[in-house]
Amino acid sequence: MPHYLAGVGASAGGLDAVRALLAHLVPTRQAAYVVAQHQAPDGQTQKLVDLVQKGSRLPVEVAGPRTVMAPDHVYWIPAGCDGHVDGKFLLLKPGASLSKPSVDSLFDSIARHYGPRSLGMILSGAGGDGAQGCRAIQAAGGMTMAQTPELARFPGMPQAAIAAGAIDHVMGSELMGAQLLTRLCDQPPLRGLAALLELVQRSTGVDFRGYKEETLQRRLHRRLTGLKLAGVDAYLELVRRQPEELGRLQQDFLVSLSGFFRDQDCFAALASELRAWLSSHRNGPVRVWVPACATGEEPYSLAMLLVEILGAEQASSRCWIGACDLNEAALKSARRGIYSPVALEKLDATRVERHFTSTGAGYRVSELLRSMCRFNQQDVLTGPIPDRLDLISCRNLLIYLQSGLQGELLGRFRTGLRPGGLLFLAPSETTGTVGATMFTPVDKQHRLYRRRGGLSA
Repeated sequence: MPHYLAGVGASAGGLDAVRALLAHLVPTRQAAYVVAQHQAPDGQTQKLVDLVQKGSRLPVEVAGPRTVMAPDHVYWIPAGCDGHVDGKFLLLKPGASLSKPSVDSLFDSIARHYGPRSLGMILSGAGGDGAQGCRAIQAAGGMTMAQTPELARFPGMPQAAIAAGAIDHVMGSELMGAQLLTRLCDQPPLRGLAALLELVQRSTGVDFRGYKEETLQRRLHRRLTGLKLAGVDAYLELVRRQPEELGRLQQDFLVSLSGFFRDQDCFAALASELRAWLSSHRNGPVRVWVPACATGEEPYSLAMLLVEILGAEQASSRCWIGACDLNEAALKSARRGIYSPVALEKLDATRVERHFTSTGAGYRVSELLRSMCRFNQQDVLTGPIPDRLDLISCRNLLIYLQSGLQGELLGRFRTGLRPGGLLFLAPSETTGTVGATMFTPVDKQHRLYRRRGGLSA
């Protein structure tokens, strides 16, 4: 099983860029590579593989329905399919989006299963496929790269990922192999992290001591690289001159990643459970809370579900969706409720027409959805939790916390939920051993749980 897994996304004009990338990769016995190159349904994938194999030192092959990945191999997703990673396996499914194979879907699955050992590269292509996937890899602690737009035959995909703030390094595709080598060599832990976290807490009030150190180390490494600083001592000197830098580091430690109906199979399972529950509870309020809501796509997704199940009038009068985050800039975006066309690419046309209005700046969520959602700045670990909640949707937060803090947070969630209330987590998260005493699975595969017990916490 490869220790690292790299996804390569490309579209129009991407073949030459992929060839240049592969020509400069060297065997490391650590990483495998999966190429998602947009192709027509009748694309002749084997011919593309034969072309790039001529200049590659690594073997290149067309991926099968269930391919066991090995280090120093390149796997090419065939036309008409999407590739999804599950541990050491690369699985193929019929392509679900207009862009096939989907770069976002591939990168999301790499981030989910490889975490900080995930890598993403965006090469020439039109459109915005890959931007969301790069954000997922970044959020998991992985590394992302984009081809310099001026060097790409079609700069749309690299530009979209760069504009989304989802790219760590911008360079020519022939230089990416050397940058990969620096990542594959394990970075030594930075000394002085504990003292730095104390300074961040004093400056911002946010305590990161219960977060996973590996994630904080990687984000600090990235911050130092971006500032071109040699180590923590040089960074502390910068902080003495510019105390506001601690606020920027705090924001770097936080992960503001979201998307509409992210993990669609999970949202389908949630919708089914909500329909069943609401059909037997025809009156009374519906109370939902979304901590760590980032830029608001998830609260608005839940609002869409409730409108589609209950109808606009009942959803407006019965439903309250509270959401919070520490990142004020992300909350400002959520309250504004305007999203780019790229953010809406995976929504079907019916939902876009029903719930959004086109504006010069993008697409604005409907007045109904905005009236249902309330956003406030709050630390979910220390701030008050609403009570009598029917659903808590907290996705991709537990993965950044140490086990002790995970248990504390799950206990707080149980207190806020009504008896039988639902907890919705991300595919890479579970309630764990401690949480199993508080929650019982409703749909374990899709990470949907129900609160155990009576009224006491």
